[in-house]
Amino acid sequence: MTGGAERFELDPAVRRRDRGRLLVGGVPPRLIRLSEAGAAALDAILAGDADERAAPLAARLERHGFLHPLPASPRPRPRVTTVIPVLDGGEVLLRLVRALLDDGPVIVVDDGSTDGSPERAAAAGAAVIANAGRPGPAGARNTGLRAAASELVAFLDADCLVRPGWHSGLAAFLARDQGLALVAPRVRSAPGDSLLARYEEAASPLDLGPAPSLVGADRRIAYVPSAALLGRRADLLAVGGFDEAMRFGEDVDLVWRLLAAGRRIRYVPSIEVRHEPRADARSLARQRAGYGAAAPDLARRHPHLASPLTMGPAPALAWATLPLLGPRAFALSLAASVALVARRGEDGAARQGLVEVAARGHLTAARQLSQVLLREWLPLSLCLATRHRRARRLLLAAALIDTVPAWRGVRRPQDAPAVAALRALDRGAYAAGLWREMARRGDPRAVMPSLRRR
Repeated sequence: MTGGAERFELDPAVRRRDRGRLLVGGVPPRLIRLSEAGAAALDAILAGDADERAAPLAARLERHGFLHPLPASPRPRPRVTTVIPVLDGGEVLLRLVRALLDDGPVIVVDDGSTDGSPERAAAAGAAVIANAGRPGPAGARNTGLRAAASELVAFLDADCLVRPGWHSGLAAFLARDQGLALVAPRVRSAPGDSLLARYEEAASPLDLGPAPSLVGADRRIAYVPSAALLGRRADLLAVGGFDEAMRFGEDVDLVWRLLAAGRRIRYVPSIEVRHEPRADARSLARQRAGYGAAAPDLARRHPHLASPLTMGPAPALAWATLPLLGPRAFALSLAASVALVARRGEDGAARQGLVEVAARGHLTAARQLSQVLLREWLPLSLCLATRHRRARRLLLAAALIDTVPAWRGVRRPQDAPAVAALRALDRGAYAAGLWREMARRGDPRAVMPSLRRR
């Protein structure tokens, strides 16, 4: 069956209406109408008993984010080489190596360690080689990639926690869909007793959430982190591997170069890997600042993909009324925007579905704007907030919207104020790294919005 698996699941955000013939969802959100036969074929696809005639429908719905293939065990089990870049990995490296030895060859690429952890990893059974590229994780990963002899190569950070066989479900996607170059699991922060560990568990930037997706700048998931990946060695070598000139953002760059080369990438959150949280608030701020500092370089390399805010002209006009004219004018503008979309429906069911499509688009815009105001545009937001009451209210509303996901994941209500403070540190550190690097380069593209239809 097209899509790389025999069974599919409906995207969790998709709604079926009008006796299953009307589908609302996808990324970007859209409406798809099926015939009676198409609705029956979709039922068969979801039940796992569709014949080959349903393959074009499955491919179309997967392409638009309505369907996702389910993981399965590959037969036969493929050979996978695991590459671990390391700089002073400590005991966590040894723990990881021991968990991986039964899954195939393990290559530890030493990037200048002085704590003896690579030697202990070698004694445990890993192959240890020195980084032959530029210092840093990108050079170390490329060294391991070139040294691997298997068709499939997995990359893991040294502080990841995995179970034996963690990549077998991911390998099934690559075995059944030759168009896939990379598959990534969900990377969740490991539980811990500290407040920072609880915050990371709720709001780690490595955790891309519970919803599966094809990867792309115009999809739910724009990139996948290199903390845990499984890919085709030939595809990675064909695009030059990781760019060793990048200390941060090299995973985003690799993903976008693979997509530009016509390859596909899939995020599979039903398979999970755990990652150790940052040790302290200073480490968190340093990491987030590094992510921000990578944004200007990514904007230079991928100017059409790296915009922090992408919105069509009509939704942008609606949202511009909020700071300029106030909430009443914004409510009228929003209602008019939704009504214009709904008018395209040829009947009541379609118009109702299009109202939902438009509403979802505006909810996505609200989340995007909140993040941008608190991250990429933070210096400008703060400057305006000191002068205008409406700007202060808008910034407070953005902070609430942006912090709610972190609050949802916190188990202790008394942690809420501290989580809000850590969220502010998180966003502020990113903004500091971005604006410092942007000023050094003299290139503002990393903060420029893109007014194009998603």
